[in-house]
Amino acid sequence: MNFKSFVKECHDKEVFKNLSIYIVSSWVLIQVFSVIYEPFGLPKISMTYLLLVLLVGFPFYVYLLWRYRLKPLESKFSRRKGLKVTSKTAGSKEELKGLKKRKVHLPGVHFYSPFQKLYFTSLFIISLISLFSAALIVKANFINQDNMSAFTFPEEPDNDRIAVLPFENNTTDPNLDVIGKMAVDWIMHGITQNKVGQVISPKVVEDYTKVLKATLVPSGENGVLKEYLKPSKVVTGTYYLKDGRLLLQCSVLDGNMNRTLVSFEITECDADSPLDCIEAVKQRVLGYLDSKGMAQLALEETPPNYKAYKLWLESDALLELQSDEQLSYINEAIAADSSFFKPKIDRVAYYYNRDQFAVADSLLQVLAAETGTKKEQLNMIKHYEACFNGDNRMAYRTYQEEYNVAPVEIELNLSTMVLALQFVNRPQDVDSIYRAIPEDDFDLDNCISCEYRYFVKGMANLELEQLDETIELLEPYARTAGQEWIKEVLMKAYVMDENHTAVYDLLQHIRLLGRIDYWQLMMLKTGLEYLKSGDDSKANQYFDEVLEYQEKRGALLSLAEREIQAELIFYKKDYPEAQNKFEALLPESGDAIAIQSFLAMTYYKNGNQIMAEESLAKLDNLRAKYQFGEVDYALARYYALTDNEHETLDHLTKAVAAGKRFTSTTFQNDVLFQSMKSKEDFQKILTFWY
Repeated sequence: MNFKSFVKECHDKEVFKNLSIYIVSSWVLIQVFSVIYEPFGLPKISMTYLLLVLLVGFPFYVYLLWRYRLKPLESKFSRRKGLKVTSKTAGSKEELKGLKKRKVHLPGVHFYSPFQKLYFTSLFIISLISLFSAALIVKANFINQDNMSAFTFPEEPDNDRIAVLPFENNTTDPNLDVIGKMAVDWIMHGITQNKVGQVISPKVVEDYTKVLKATLVPSGENGVLKEYLKPSKVVTGTYYLKDGRLLLQCSVLDGNMNRTLVSFEITECDADSPLDCIEAVKQRVLGYLDSKGMAQLALEETPPNYKAYKLWLESDALLELQSDEQLSYINEAIAADSSFFKPKIDRVAYYYNRDQFAVADSLLQVLAAETGTKKEQLNMIKHYEACFNGDNRMAYRTYQEEYNVAPVEIELNLSTMVLALQFVNRPQDVDSIYRAIPEDDFDLDNCISCEYRYFVKGMANLELEQLDETIELLEPYARTAGQEWIKEVLMKAYVMDENHTAVYDLLQHIRLLGRIDYWQLMMLKTGLEYLKSGDDSKANQYFDEVLEYQEKRGALLSLAEREIQAELIFYKKDYPEAQNKFEALLPESGDAIAIQSFLAMTYYKNGNQIMAEESLAKLDNLRAKYQFGEVDYALARYYALTDNEHETLDHLTKAVAAGKRFTSTTFQNDVLFQSMKSKEDFQKILTFWY
């Protein structure tokens, strides 16, 4: 039986009609349930369970359809031509042999007709699809959760109500009851003042209990909370005396009071100064309640002091603005709570991101020595140790663990994209990381991280030769006033797309905005892109336009402009003039490695081999800690210019092994390495960290 005949027979036997009944009924059930589950007080996860039941039930329905509707029809062999012979009525060996050919046996199933065989084949395929779909739902809703409690209905109500219960006096001194009342009042005041949630006081619980008792409804403190007030969290505590000292213990429970969410360390103070204990406990409670759900604070062994937490929030906001004031808030947060890990690791990151690697490394060593055994803290320390050691693979791997906790937090998301592209050169990883955050809510004018995410995404697209997607993503920002990182990638895409008019218009727009320093740098980078594509004429047009502008400014050129000028002359192959420019820059420039490298190359091109060798020796003497392969990369550029492929590849390998990053101007994006990009040994360097 062919497929067309099978479909026709299914139609004749009303198979599709019966299947449509299940599908339409399921759809109606889902629609109705989506409306009624909330009024009935069912959790949102109920819808997931319903979908799973309907998916898994579909194959069973298909089988039952066969068992009770189709099988009785199939059993009437007398009505089917060619199926009248059975093992009992077969009169010859030939008839019996023919019967065996018609029967196809599977464990527990006997196919007496082609229709049945195709029906069960379809059932098998439907079962696979249903199970696969159910597996995806389970993975998305349960397997990726932080703990396996996701398989059960949530015990904690989804609200911001926080009940504060009386603190139990275990001192045996009723005169100290006032301490418990003070603790409750202090914590409630802090919750209300800082808008952490809606407070349910012991008085409210007591009033509800009295009312319910008066109406003869069974009640008790726990029952009132669970059945009527339904807080999301419950704060409770106890206090006692030991050797003349007051010890105060506090915990936060879930709304049903059957699971302890956090139990704070015992706070100890002088019995005559109970407010010291109460204030310390309040800070811990507020720190926990306000930071609950912030994935980055999963690093903490104990909830931070609330004052420290607020200071850290200020520092985190300044991180987005790349403000130097961030450091003062970080230091204040650490001073307010010496056990607060996040600002300590943020301080390491602050110096690391500003290339002050020695300071950052020394702070990391101190932090590592005082850190306990918490996995998340050790992982972040291991990450920065890998960064300082130039072990890019380990740096990427350890940060992925941090990213997996909160893929939608923009700083974690951006850092992971940067690590994927620039540390280990895996542009194929960038897209899934980028798409973890919806694009709708970005204000690029006030979000530097958002802009840089576009830059990294665009560069990854170019590495994967996705030109159209890159232009479509970034072109809306071609005429904006800022977004300089985005414009660099857009320029590269236009050059690769041979859209020369768009390139020129983009550069002219940048110049009209008045950012002359940035315009000169972009003109240099544009010329280099044309050199990479083999269009020397176009490259020189951009170089000459900048040089003409700089010539008019004369002695007014800044150090940065003079460095651009020297490079422009070098790439125009005016090596004698380039030598003069770089020699003049060497005493002033802060990048001695780059200047010495250019000098060595100009000396070589000018036929002065002795001076070239001297520059190489000076370059080699510039080696120092935390350079991450900078010197070897500079040497590789020299040997590439001199067509010494063996030395070029050798130094490039050393550079990448020391942690040299894959940026928009290095390795495959460096104009000096274009002749060897397609060679196998060069490709091995690009995949060094795979």
